[in-house]
Amino acid sequence: MSLVEIKDLKVHYPIRSGFLNRVTDKVKAVDGINLNIEAGETYGLVGESGSGKSTTGKSVVGLEKITSGSIKYKGVDITNVSARRNVNYNQSVQMIFQDSLSSLNPRKRVLDIIAEPLRNFQHLSTEEEKIRVLQLLEIVGLSPESLYKYPHQFSGGQRQRIGIARAVATNPELIIADEPVSALDLSVQAQVLNFMKKIQREFGISYLFISHDLGVVRHMCQNIAIMNKGRLVEVGTREDIYDNPLHIYTKRLLAAIPEVDVSKRQERQQQRKQIEKMYNEQADQYYDEEGLAYPLVQVSPTHFVALPKEQIIDQLK
Repeated sequence: MSLVEIKDLKVHYPIRSGFLNRVTDKVKAVDGINLNIEAGETYGLVGESGSGKSTTGKSVVGLEKITSGSIKYKGVDITNVSARRNVNYNQSVQMIFQDSLSSLNPRKRVLDIIAEPLRNFQHLSTEEEKIRVLQLLEIVGLSPESLYKYPHQFSGGQRQRIGIARAVATNPELIIADEPVSALDLSVQAQVLNFMKKIQREFGISYLFISHDLGVVRHMCQNIAIMNKGRLVEVGTREDIYDNPLHIYTKRLLAAIPEVDVSKRQERQQQRKQIEKMYNEQADQYYDEEGLAYPLVQVSPTHFVALPKEQIIDQLK
């Protein structure tokens, strides 16, 4: 049984217009996606801005109301509020946000920020709470002196560590990490990512790792789903996605990964131009009349692609 099973998830926003404010259309932010997250794994959800990946993450953690579909946690459908309480879902699933500065209350000290989830789900004395927060600060590599400081007194990487400490405070089984390093410098990104891996090994946490950067995702994730316009266009293992990409959108994202090796940058730039030309010429073939991806079709035991079957057969010849 998967830790979290997302089935046919849809999140649609109504568009209203006119004097009577009637619903005239809808935005399909998430339009029927399926994901399975196993215990202890890091599952990557990748797409450009507006693809629906962050809405998916917020739906899983309960910050977005879903239109239809189901989200099951250990086999229990937690779209029902009472079911969420019965399995302690709000305690077991936490979130790390992209912008550490705006996600941390600027008027609260680190002690109160990290202790907030403890106060919601555990009944600790003031001294026990302080001891627990100090333990969490040590885990994330921050000094005890941080306890009474405010978010603006820390660097971006340090603030993200505070966000991680808050997320792991309740000993969750799943953390939704929404672009957790995109706002950080490259050197700080590596530190935070390695730290997240360390936390995962020590506490057995699963991650839904949301990002637009396939370079970062390669470092973190075993299984990856590529999302575009509210639908999944390609799903597979790390090897499936990086060694055998089949959807034109996936190829475009891969071509955008920066080349570290200076001697290969010109070659990568040329490849990027070729992929972009191919995307402009062929993109219409990969989407239906509404501009949405076709249903996923299985092309190997672990690899699924949103292409018409005829195109898949041609590509695999």
